[in-house]
Amino acid sequence: MAGTIKVALELADAIKKENLEGKDKIPTSETFLRIWAGHFSRSEEDIRKILNSLKESHYIFIINIVAPDPNLFVYGEEAYLCADLSILNDLKKSAEDTLEKLYESSNYKRKSAFQITRELFPKIKEYNNTPLGRSINLVVMLEEYSRILNTANFEYTDQWKRNQLQEVYRDEMNAVDEMAPYLNAREQEAGKRAIDQIREAPKEKIDQNWVKATQAFSVEFLIRVHFRKYEFDVIKKLIQTGKLKEEKDIKMVRDTLQVMEGRTGQDRLLKRYEADMIELRRYCQAKLNMMRQGIIQKTNH
Repeated sequence: MAGTIKVALELADAIKKENLEGKDKIPTSETFLRIWAGHFSRSEEDIRKILNSLKESHYIFIINIVAPDPNLFVYGEEAYLCADLSILNDLKKSAEDTLEKLYESSNYKRKSAFQITRELFPKIKEYNNTPLGRSINLVVMLEEYSRILNTANFEYTDQWKRNQLQEVYRDEMNAVDEMAPYLNAREQEAGKRAIDQIREAPKEKIDQNWVKATQAFSVEFLIRVHFRKYEFDVIKKLIQTGKLKEEKDIKMVRDTLQVMEGRTGQDRLLKRYEADMIELRRYCQAKLNMMRQGIIQKTNH
């Protein structure tokens, strides 16, 4: 049986091919989990784990288009998308067209996809497990993921994704060998040297505005200002560039995110940032794990 990292890379390619050439363009767990499980000789649970590792490594996005509902025996349904801006833009246009047609056929009036999501997304639970509900979830999250790819594109480069996937499967002895077909000679050599190391984002020159701000206010206060403005990308950048580096501060960010995630049901605007919050919380947890294990590679300046 092929190693997990090889299966993961082939699965990422399969999703990309579906997004580009498939009949419905967007594969979902309803049918494709069984297909992939058979193709790779893995259980559906294993395939789910590999899909989550691809999500963590930014190869794909996963959208919950149907929420699980035990009372109605609804198990939930996921959609899988390649994390590529041009592909997402094409899928977004197609999804918006589909949503507008579904809305018109059921309400006998025309509205833009933006107007439809603004009207119906706050009531999305009422449309769960319906074609309209799936379509609304898809359009809303495609918009969010397109924004993420535009604002944090440095985390979606081929090299960044490969490094992350290697780290996920760092315990697999043949990880670098399995990635060889996807790397050039220089990258393969670098991968062999770095397979057991965590690479930090390059530290930027000291931002004097940040220094002045921390002299006047506490770090916790400044971070809470960013939270109130929903600037999750700014907080992540502060951690990546070393401006926010104390364990207690990163722990505070993680704990605050956990609280905020529990409030998305009451705050409609916050709900739109749910994917950002989850991504940042997981990043903080990974960072804390690395700090506690003392395996972060330091960069001297």
